[in-house]
Amino acid sequence: MKRNIYLKNMPLEKAQAQLINHGLIPLKKTTIDVKNSLNRITYNPVIANVSSPSYNASAMDGIAVIAKDTEEATESTPITLRKPQFININTGNPLVEPYDAVIKIEDLVERTDNAVTIIKSIAPYQNIRPIGEDIVEKTPIIPKFHKIRPIDIAAMLAGGVKTIEVIQVPRVIVMPTGDEIIRDANQLSTGKILDSNSFFLENALKDLGVQPTIHEIVKDQFDLLEAAVLKAVNHYDLVLIGAGSSAGSKDFVRSLVEKHGVVHVHGVAIKPGKPTLIGTIHHTPVIGVPGYPVSTYLAFEFFIKPLILASLRQPYATPNIVKAQLTKRLYASLDSTEFVRVKLNKVTDTFTATPLNRGAGITTSVVEADGLLVVPKDKEGFEAKETADVWLLKPLHEIDQRLTVIGSHDILLDEIDAFMRDQGMTLSSTHVGSLGGVMAMQTNECHIAPVHLLHNDGVYNQYLIEKYLSQDYVLIRGVGRVQGLYTKPNNPKNIQSLNDLVKRDVRFINRQRGSGTRVFLDYTLKQENLSPQEIQGYNYELPTHTMVASAIKNGQYDVGLGIQSVANIYHLDFIPIGLEHYDFIVYKPHLELPFVKAFIATLKNPAFQMKLKRMGGYDCEKSGEILSE
Repeated sequence: MKRNIYLKNMPLEKAQAQLINHGLIPLKKTTIDVKNSLNRITYNPVIANVSSPSYNASAMDGIAVIAKDTEEATESTPITLRKPQFININTGNPLVEPYDAVIKIEDLVERTDNAVTIIKSIAPYQNIRPIGEDIVEKTPIIPKFHKIRPIDIAAMLAGGVKTIEVIQVPRVIVMPTGDEIIRDANQLSTGKILDSNSFFLENALKDLGVQPTIHEIVKDQFDLLEAAVLKAVNHYDLVLIGAGSSAGSKDFVRSLVEKHGVVHVHGVAIKPGKPTLIGTIHHTPVIGVPGYPVSTYLAFEFFIKPLILASLRQPYATPNIVKAQLTKRLYASLDSTEFVRVKLNKVTDTFTATPLNRGAGITTSVVEADGLLVVPKDKEGFEAKETADVWLLKPLHEIDQRLTVIGSHDILLDEIDAFMRDQGMTLSSTHVGSLGGVMAMQTNECHIAPVHLLHNDGVYNQYLIEKYLSQDYVLIRGVGRVQGLYTKPNNPKNIQSLNDLVKRDVRFINRQRGSGTRVFLDYTLKQENLSPQEIQGYNYELPTHTMVASAIKNGQYDVGLGIQSVANIYHLDFIPIGLEHYDFIVYKPHLELPFVKAFIATLKNPAFQMKLKRMGGYDCEKSGEILSE
């Protein structure tokens, strides 16, 4: 079968319009018990069967009286009522003739002779709940196309409603495809990918009130996919095909839809998410969902979610947007609207946005992201400090009320976050290397910058404040860390020191320029009179200790430089090279912020320090102390 090409690079808004025009699921109704109707959508207005209250009822505790008997009562001329001029009554009790008003117990004086004294008159039907005060029989309680809330169920039950007609929930099937897709992590091997997209779609649909079906994985064979899809369109209201809509030689979705139906959209001018396909087969909408996880996420947000909501006659809420300044230059293509995952920080009164990994396969970039920065079509990108629109993915108060940490990477930051969450605070960490953290501190983009930069005099971190900042900043002692070489278990290349990095059969993986580990390596190589050019892989870079460890564990490289605690987590051999200081730069006025105080207190916390010692490779002496003021 010939390779697909995209029909068009259709603008997002036009593609969404095509979806609603051709893919809207026909409205159907079903009858259910009111008590089980939470979050369902009413098909018709819900009409009350009875009034509530269904009788004239007392609105409070007191006495029921005949209003005319109280006309002469004033503070200067109180009157006394004796039974049967009144009867005792409680809230909710029916009002019986001839009584027509209620005096609350606070407004009367009870006497010992079964009489009461009152000091003011009362009008007829005062303090009475009339029939139908809440709900009137034969009038609407809940409107048409209303999403039912807990209070709505209570109102319907009060109105004597037992069953209601609701919109039938669309039947949706999620059909993953691909020879490489598996479900069992125990079967994971080179070339195989765990199916996560199907379960994202399943749970995202559940959030909309849909209970989808997940199909078994369909192999990359046209006849197998054809049989599965043709069966599905006859049993479901919407068919979602995972992967297979791109332009690869095994992407069959477009050909299949063209053979049996109509392709309305193939290729949307968004990035990620371009391969999205929208079609119909036998009047059933079929959406080809791109296979990369971030593309799947955006396809859901831009197409599947709006379609489901429109079919349920519910509004599609536009995203909340904030203005944010870019922390660095951002390039973009001109042919698509690009949605860049970003971390948002608010250290001053201005939001700043730091782009995350833009790869469409990086699921965690969506997990970590606070928003999607929108780069309009035909715009080449943004310069640093330029302002852009960011669609929020998290509540604004979460971003406003957290500690922002930008700089060098260490897993202890995750542990500090866990301790701070016990106090109702959170920590947001972005890993850009020590020098990147210093630059972020210069431009007020963070509250704390973790650093471990070695000066050419052999001293760590102190010089950074003098060289790059000012006396308005202080250095907080973090931890001592053991830096060393990671190798596979049992050290198959017999690496004992930095001198072994120049061996021809040794593949090295480096850290990025500006990171403290890279500076430590270059300083130590110079001390050992070793040339970086002799090291195979010196120019290959990864941004975190954990990524270096994972690359070595999985066999991509033989050796890398990092901290001991990470080597222990990944069960790698570790050859110590030296001890460094991993500290924190803080702007002095920020020392009074509650979450900065909590951060420093955590560093001093014996339970936290004990956890680091169990992880290995940390020295907590003087942790949390201010080293310079």
